[in-house]
Amino acid sequence: MVAALAAQLAAAPVRADSGAPRARVRIELTRGPGTERCPDEQFLRSEIARRMGFDPFDAEAPFTMAASIEQGQRELIASIYLRDHRGVVLWTDSYRARGDCKTLVSTVALSIAVQLDDTGELPPPQAAPAPQEEPATSAEAPCSPERPCAGQPAPPPNDSPPARRPGKAPPARELPSVRAPPSSSAEQSAAERFRWSVGAGATMALGLTPGVAVGPTLAVTGRWPAWSIALEARGLSSLATNVEGVRVTASALTTNAALCLHRHFLFACGVGELGVLRAAPEVPITPESLLGLRAGIGARAGVTWPFSESLSGYGYTEAVQRLVDWSLVRRGGIAGSERAAWSAPALGVTFGMGLQLNL
Repeated sequence: MVAALAAQLAAAPVRADSGAPRARVRIELTRGPGTERCPDEQFLRSEIARRMGFDPFDAEAPFTMAASIEQGQRELIASIYLRDHRGVVLWTDSYRARGDCKTLVSTVALSIAVQLDDTGELPPPQAAPAPQEEPATSAEAPCSPERPCAGQPAPPPNDSPPARRPGKAPPARELPSVRAPPSSSAEQSAAERFRWSVGAGATMALGLTPGVAVGPTLAVTGRWPAWSIALEARGLSSLATNVEGVRVTASALTTNAALCLHRHFLFACGVGELGVLRAAPEVPITPESLLGLRAGIGARAGVTWPFSESLSGYGYTEAVQRLVDWSLVRRGGIAGSERAAWSAPALGVTFGMGLQLNL
């Protein structure tokens, strides 16, 4: 909402009434670790001055407008504080953004400009009360609570705090955070860091071996805010132990590469697969080629469940189109003829789930 408001007011800067007094403040901008590429204090000053139509900054002003940009776990956090000459916070605001630091600082500038434009929000600094001279009284002045007679104890002091003066700023408030939309992939990658993650899970596959194959999966993933590249290794063993009346144990070892797009808790990937098929005993059932190679390409769709900042769960479904024949053949008798005992379908399906640790 604030980003949209900033776009609407970009062509018409905030200007105070020419007859109203112009607010004067000091400005401070602090950039925390990881936000060094965010716009500096000079950019913030120029944005505020552009929106207000004049330069509201004065090094001798009794009020200080302090802003800070911090890098959170997955987003940037901007905080704004207005303090008087005693350091008392009179007003506060905060905003959050995923990646676009320039838009976030521009939103901060708009918020400060709107606040300073309302001069009623800046009360005059409270000056120390001047000592009052006690009026001269004659010896014949009558007794009163303010001037007790000789020998009469003075009344107890009034320790109750003075009533709040009209116009004093209300206590600091925390406004709802507003997420600024990302403007470019370059600024997004600069603001949110690249990170590694490792994962382990269980996989069930149909079409890799005779019958259903199950086994573990290990993965290493490089993750950006919206993209990831994963390299996976799977070891799968077939639950079927009989091929054409022959007791055979079939297994497959595959390596997968996945390029994924992430949106909130969902992700979609393009997958490339390369694997090796094994069968024991190797006589009379054996893979079609010496290495029993398999290759394929496909797609994957899944969901993640974040348990914490460093640990999440995932589940997915994958379909891979076979590009190289993947079969077991049976050797004949003396003539040594061969025929296919089992052939993989053109399309294999895999289901997986596991845990992922963010480094």
